[in-house]
Amino acid sequence: MSRNKTILFIIWGIILFFAVVIILIMLFSNNSKKWNSSKDVFSIWMVWDSAEEAQDFVDWFKRFANTNMDVNILSFNSYDEYTYALTYAITNWEAPDIFVLNSNEKNSLFENQTVWIPPDYLNPSTIRKEYKDFVSNQLISQSDTWTEFLLWLPIWYETLWVFFNKRFVKRTDLENISSLKSAVAKLKEKSPENIPIAIWNGTTLDSSEDIATQFMMSQSWDKNIESLQRRSVQAGLWDYLYFWDIEWDNKYNSRLEEMKVANQNAIDLFSEWETYMVAWYPRLINKISKKWFSSNYLEAVPFPLGWASSGAALVNYNYFVVNKDSAKWDLAWKFMSYVSSADWIKIFLKAYPYYLPAAIAFEKEAESQMIHKNYKIAVTDFYSEKYSYTSFNKWIKTVYDAQLRVILDSEKTAVDEFTRFQKSLNCKTEKAVSQKEFSKVCD
Repeated sequence: MSRNKTILFIIWGIILFFAVVIILIMLFSNNSKKWNSSKDVFSIWMVWDSAEEAQDFVDWFKRFANTNMDVNILSFNSYDEYTYALTYAITNWEAPDIFVLNSNEKNSLFENQTVWIPPDYLNPSTIRKEYKDFVSNQLISQSDTWTEFLLWLPIWYETLWVFFNKRFVKRTDLENISSLKSAVAKLKEKSPENIPIAIWNGTTLDSSEDIATQFMMSQSWDKNIESLQRRSVQAGLWDYLYFWDIEWDNKYNSRLEEMKVANQNAIDLFSEWETYMVAWYPRLINKISKKWFSSNYLEAVPFPLGWASSGAALVNYNYFVVNKDSAKWDLAWKFMSYVSSADWIKIFLKAYPYYLPAAIAFEKEAESQMIHKNYKIAVTDFYSEKYSYTSFNKWIKTVYDAQLRVILDSEKTAVDEFTRFQKSLNCKTEKAVSQKEFSKVCD
């Protein structure tokens, strides 16, 4: 199958998925069927983090809430998988009492399925003072009577990092994009058969869609796909795809098909020292560890930006929400109250040490927090005070992520493809939010 046919197939698959989700959401929105959630189980859904590490949460929460009810935590490996499962659960009246949504997907299809948290359980003023600005500013809303309330609550956040092999790369090589370009050029000249940094193409690199988004954000202060200007897209994708090679050969281009056939990804090349740097979120440390990468050579730094005022650093986090159709609102709100407590935050960061705490009081404590038992890398090695941090609104995250991965494999037409995709996704989002003009053609 040709690349164009593959892209067309994926586009139509995404559109079909989107159409099905819309229809299903509309159906359950107007349905009066009784909620089918078990009365004997309080259910919580997460994504990315192992549920096995969450048992302490369950035990402490049951003591905190003074309940004997069974508390079940289910976790999903990917946001795509999670979205499908949550859609199915909602439309079949089996959705969890508590679930998570992502910071980079505002106006989510699932936000209408949530209920705000009463101030009696969580005081918005307190949260505003105690949480990072780029988190708390998104948490608080107002009722018709001007009463403030919380929409949701996160525990952690993460930013993009660069893991590097210190045998070939120095920290000073990653101070900014300019120094990175210089280091990459030197590495290419020294070892032309290898890939200096794994940040190109979409389908062989985890979170490629967020790394490319970071490059676009570095060119402007745009914080959502709707307002993103073509010049930012062009400059950002140019940097992502070609910034160190005027001949348009970033090495991944020539090895892409080979890697697909061999079922290889960027982590495979990094672990085999065929590439010297790899960008991703801190959770990548788990995959690096499984490849037995030597602790003697692994270091990491914040993802380099051009300079302090060159745009914003991308923030990613999941936040807990309460299912509006849950029969256990009181227990759900107690859960939210517990989530903001010092006990929960300590337990959570111990279970998942690769996250930065959203609560300011825990920043100092996190300075010495190692992200993995096998490596001497602290979580705060990846946070820079000189950067401005913010989320980027992708509108529909699952569609944005999947399509951008494909676009990044088309290096010479990526800018034009992204521009068409931007218009299409804005159109689809508008239909999803307004639930009007469903016959309007977006592509």
